Amino acid sequence: MKKYILIGILLLLAILSVLFQYHYRVEADSRDIEDTTGTDFSHDLFNQILQKYVEKGKVDYAKLKKSPEKFEKYLDMLARAKPTDMSYNEQLAFWINAYNALVIKGVIDHYPTKSVRKIKTFGGFFSRLKFHVAGEKYTLDHIEHDILRKEFVDPRVHFALVCASIGCPPIENKVFLPETIDEQLDAVTTKFVTNPEKVRLDKTKRRVYLSKIFKWYKKDFTEGYTGVADFLADFLPTEDADFVLEKDVKFHYLDYDWTLNDKK
Repeated sequence: MKKYILIGILLLLAILSVLFQYHYRVEADSRDIEDTTGTDFSHDLFNQILQKYVEKGKVDYAKLKKSPEKFEKYLDMLARAKPTDMSYNEQLAFWINAYNALVIKGVIDHYPTKSVRKIKTFGGFFSRLKFHVAGEKYTLDHIEHDILRKEFVDPRVHFALVCASIGCPPIENKVFLPETIDEQLDAVTTKFVTNPEKVRLDKTKRRVYLSKIFKWYKKDFTEGYTGVADFLADFLPTEDADFVLEKDVKFHYLDYDWTLNDKK
């Protein structure tokens, strides 16, 4: 009897091990980066993709998955690019566009799905999917935290990066360009901060309800600012800016909606 119990336990452990490896293994995008022909880099292909498949902050993942050829060409360009040869603004635009493109790539590789959280549990979509960029393999977390947040140190970046979810900033239907990057970052930040679904002021109850982005990255909003309230004030109309800076105003964080930003 004990023998069969032991066999049953070992069989169960083997099944659990297979399931664990399936859900938690690191997946790497397979891409040939040896071919260096046509190394001139441009975001034009990605811009065309966004123009065609993005509408009002939603992505038509189903249609893009059926016709990925142009998108794959852009991803090949990302894999072979040399951002170290680029200017500061070119690098900033490069990594923001790369992040947003790779989020889309991660979704269509596992589509259909209702949320990126269902692709890899416990945030694994961002930490266990690897993509070829600039001759290396990076996770989305690495691009966001070790490159964009660490090397560029601009809190407005949080409103340019799109995590394929309703709770995150809506994806724009155009790429970020080095010559307009500062104006574009201001624009997406203002759009987010003035959106009542992301930041809502209740002046009667003396409360501000805001996205958890401001909680998760609270320290980032001390770069050039005294904190979240000071940052918000910079992008709100004068009357609202004065309100969020008042000492008796309490901040409450909204639930984050991880539903896929799917046009379907």
